[in-house]
Order: sequence, then structure tokens, then C-alpha cells
Amino acid sequence: MIQTEFAMPEGCDFKRVEHTVERLCRARGLLLALKGSLSQYPGSIHWHFKKERQKGTLEITLYPTKSRLWSKVHAGRKAQWIDETLPDFKNELEAELSKCGR
Repeated sequence: MIQTEFAMPEGCDFKRVEHTVERLCRARGLLLALKGSLSQYPGSIHWHFKKERQKGTLEITLYPTKSRLWSKVHAGRKAQWIDETLPDFKNELEAELSKCGR
């Protein structure tokens, strides 16, 4: 499993984070396959994103209680498109989130 933490400034509006994640994923042609919460992280927002009919799933979780945002790619859900997408997505997401609270 590969896990990537995203820098999120203190005091960031979590609704803004939620909308930013979804907007940036849509801009990359990623499809929202699932949106819910994880029982081990009450109050979290957990997404599964896919790319067209290609294999692979990018999971992203926002846990407002701990001001934490991260992605996971499980071994059985890896795909080339994730490797190609994640670095630029991380950079753009963190750049946008750095403006939170300004």
C-alpha cells in the first residue's frame, strides 16, 4: 500500500477542502466511484476515484477531527494512471489549500 499525506494548513475550511479535492479530481478526468465515511475515522469524508474503465482506485480521506488529508493506493488497486496523476495532483492541491484562511 502506498500512502501520501497532503499538507493542509491549520484553520482550513473543511467544506472548501472537500470541494477542492472533488474539483481537482474532475479536472483530471477522474470519476467519483464512491463517497462516504470510514468507521475508524468518524466524521471523515472518504472518496474512491477511478479513471474511465481503467483498472485502479485512488482513495482519498479527509479527517476533519485531526485536520488530516491523505490518499491510499492498495496493492491490488494500483494503476499507471495513479502514478502519473498523483504527484501533480498533490502539488496543485497543496498549493490551493495553502490559501485557506487568507
